[in-house]
Amino acid sequence: MTLDLEDLITVREASRECRRAAETVRRWIWEGKLPAQKLGNQLFVRRADLARVCSEGKSRDKAAKLAVLEGIRTVRERIAQRIGGTIDVLEALDRSRESHP
Repeated sequence: MTLDLEDLITVREASRECRRAAETVRRWIWEGKLPAQKLGNQLFVRRADLARVCSEGKSRDKAAKLAVLEGIRTVRERIAQRIGGTIDVLEALDRSRESHP
């Protein structure tokens, strides 16, 4: 397999492109998620490999955010069942401020 040097980017460049910390990119390399080539003292990754790993990370991030939102929704429903309705947070905050001058 021929190595196309124009396809390789440094860890720093990869972190900028993927909008992640350089340490995160290095961790992906050490965990084997992101193939890398060491040239001299510097690690390089292929853009195609980086795109694959970044898109997987974004999918996991989105799934994690959705899981948090679902958890919040569940807690809201439990609270509504306990008190027999919903809470108007702004109204509760106003009442709290009025009672603590």
